[in-house]
Amino acid sequence: MRKGLLILLMLSIFYTSNTPGLRATDPATWVSLPALKEGVTLSSILEPGSRFYHPVRFSDKAEFLARKTAHITFFGLLTLLFYWNLPKKKGRYVWAVLLTGLFALTDEVHQAFILNRDGRLTDVLLDTASGVVVMMILYQINRRRKRN
Repeated sequence: MRKGLLILLMLSIFYTSNTPGLRATDPATWVSLPALKEGVTLSSILEPGSRFYHPVRFSDKAEFLARKTAHITFFGLLTLLFYWNLPKKKGRYVWAVLLTGLFALTDEVHQAFILNRDGRLTDVLLDTASGVVVMMILYQINRRRKRN
């Protein structure tokens, strides 16, 4: 069940990243066929000075808040699902965050290829930070359980 939820969430994130012109505040834009940008390459995305390294700017504050809330929520949940699916060994919290960060990076690079979408390093950092917070909370919960 937990593996299925992990895969479902990863596919859902991939789908939303693959949706051109997606606006979190407009459900009419949530379903669309994928379309790639012309002439975009991995080296053009990751070259120093590209848009990938600049924070995104929204003129619509509601859209900005909806997108960032979605990032925090879904990548925090992704971290928890990674944690639950990892073997019960030392370093499990760290591995869950690392896997989340890696998935976030690939997701943002993927978005940079999609028409009317941009991948941003700041979103990778936000996604990874949300995973860190979730793991810190879970660590404290597990620590308290062991003491009682």
